[in-house]
Amino acid sequence: LMHFLFVAIGGVIIGILSGFILVWLRSSIAFRMTQPETTIIPISLLTPFAVYFMAETWHTSGILAVVATGIVHNWESSKLKLTSTNVQLTQTTVWQTFSNILNSIVFLILGISLPTVFHEIARIGLNVTIQLIGLASLIYLTMFIVRFIWARYEDNKSSEHFFGPRHAPQHNFYSRVFAISGVHGTVTLAMAFSLPTHIGHQPFPYREQLIIVATAVILISMIISAIALPLMLPAQVTSYTPDELNQTRNDMVDFATLQMRRIISDHDQREIVTAQLQSQKGWHQITDRETIKNNYQSLLTDTQNFISDYLHSDQVTTHYQVEVINAYQKIITRFDANHQRLSLGRMRLLKRITHRLAKSLKHTTWHLGHRQFTKKQKQLARQKWLTQHADKQQQWADMKSGLLALNDEVINAVDHYLDDVLANNIVNNHTENQHIDFVRRDLDRYFTLIRRDYSKNTPVIASTVYIEAFQAEYNFIQDQVKQGKIPATMASLLYTEINQAQTLQLQQAEQLEGLGDQ
Repeated sequence: LMHFLFVAIGGVIIGILSGFILVWLRSSIAFRMTQPETTIIPISLLTPFAVYFMAETWHTSGILAVVATGIVHNWESSKLKLTSTNVQLTQTTVWQTFSNILNSIVFLILGISLPTVFHEIARIGLNVTIQLIGLASLIYLTMFIVRFIWARYEDNKSSEHFFGPRHAPQHNFYSRVFAISGVHGTVTLAMAFSLPTHIGHQPFPYREQLIIVATAVILISMIISAIALPLMLPAQVTSYTPDELNQTRNDMVDFATLQMRRIISDHDQREIVTAQLQSQKGWHQITDRETIKNNYQSLLTDTQNFISDYLHSDQVTTHYQVEVINAYQKIITRFDANHQRLSLGRMRLLKRITHRLAKSLKHTTWHLGHRQFTKKQKQLARQKWLTQHADKQQQWADMKSGLLALNDEVINAVDHYLDDVLANNIVNNHTENQHIDFVRRDLDRYFTLIRRDYSKNTPVIASTVYIEAFQAEYNFIQDQVKQGKIPATMASLLYTEINQAQTLQLQQAEQLEGLGDQ
């Protein structure tokens, strides 16, 4: 008995002392380092192993030491509060993952041990088995009573947060739910399995019976909670459907996208921010692809007609020569022709490739016929030709500058046109606006080809821009809740999504800034 007390109490003491030391160490790191999560998370993962082996080295209970350390670690979160939020969020995610894995392993071990338990039941006989099951039932009943009494009569703010005020009508109900909920006995089963098979060269007494009792307690707690909770708890009522959630999310993203497009003046930055915000919708939500395809074709045709009308408007004809306008009209017409070619299938694509190969062969043959083999010979021939046609060179330069300037004006006009289409859809509660983004991206890709802007330097977007965009999403959700259009549960879920998206975006921006500094 004295040895048992030494092992048990010694393990608890070592666990408590180790817990306070490690909590102090991790708290100091959290308050003093710029990126403490890179150090704290590995320490957190290694803590249970270090405490276990430390306790076992002193010949005390490693399991009780780890449990005691875990209890002490609750003090760390209350001390940090809202400081080192990145550490706490990352740590919570990591430990939730490990907790799910370890819980699964516990039940896997339980399932593997059941044949051994059944074998022992057959060996010890029915009468002893009934006694052990009765003992397990008594243990479960005792745990239920202790948990219920604690939940019912505990008087502090933490218990009121979970069970409500002590004199509230629902307090007893919540206490009963708490007492029944959960699977009990997993730590006990782990301790039972850790008992040695032999002690003093003799079989450890009642080891199999202890395993049977611990297994029975787990099974009883699982069966009772699975039967009782569905009868006690009210039926789950979903205040919104997945389609309603997707619709609200789409409206939120479109609203923020439109707000930012009106603020950002630079076209390239505007398109990058738009693409980032639109990615919140998730392309897996696109279900009616045929409708989106039809809407895309219709909007693309309307946009091309708008461009054509814009090219012949007084705003353009008074500032640009007719040759420039006609040349740009031909370029835009090729955009429609290219889309038609892509929709005609593989034979059309093969014909296009064959045409390009024939053109390249003709070009090569011409250079060979004029004895222009090296790069230097080609450059000399080009300079000679340009000298002889200096007047045409100037005309082409003027044509090029006119086309580029007109292209910039068309880009701004198309942006405003598509923004107006999006704004009109938002006013008319049209949720499915993916086709607008598709048209915008395809046209922008073609405008980039016209500019011959092949630069791979992506414009840097300030973090404040994304913060303002996510704030617009927050404002949209708040307004929807105030108007009673969406329930609070949906708003809470969308708030979480916005917060996670903002955190991820700021982390990526911080990483890019770090790479730029390097």
